[in-house]
Amino acid sequence: MRELKRALRKELISRRKEIPQEEKIRRDKSVFEQLKPLMERASAVFIYVSTEIEVDTRAAIDFCLEKKIPIACPVSGDEELEFFYINSTDELVAGRYGILEPKTRSRKAVEDENALCVVPALMTDGRGYRLGYGKGYYDRFLSRFAGKSAVVCYSDFVGEVPAEPHDKRADITITDKL
Repeated sequence: MRELKRALRKELISRRKEIPQEEKIRRDKSVFEQLKPLMERASAVFIYVSTEIEVDTRAAIDFCLEKKIPIACPVSGDEELEFFYINSTDELVAGRYGILEPKTRSRKAVEDENALCVVPALMTDGRGYRLGYGKGYYDRFLSRFAGKSAVVCYSDFVGEVPAEPHDKRADITITDKL
């Protein structure tokens, strides 16, 4: 199973890099528009800071900051993700794996049942199972997260996901298709 997932990740990353920039911008906007009502109802939003090949989360982060919705971004530890509140994107710096994360870690995020966690995926099955980057950070985080989770992914990256017992399902799947 591990080798199957590794090969699939490599293929998916290569396909992601081939998406034309204009098309990616259009698709990211569609995901954001569907995510917006969920964020507006959330007590706090726990969200990843996107890399070039992921569904872009910058508009969602800016939206939450503008609307004064508490927003928290992850820091990757050795085994676990921890989320910390930010007040501005200026508070983000390159961390482990070169991914932007909060530089100040004084305000650890606390979720409740009304919090929303936006989860990245290279691929999803449309029912909440996802294929990530293989470190298991989000599976471990979601296993103890009290709120709702939404996996975001491009529609042509929806298909059969090789799931294992430790894989955690997101509550909602959002793609660029309405």
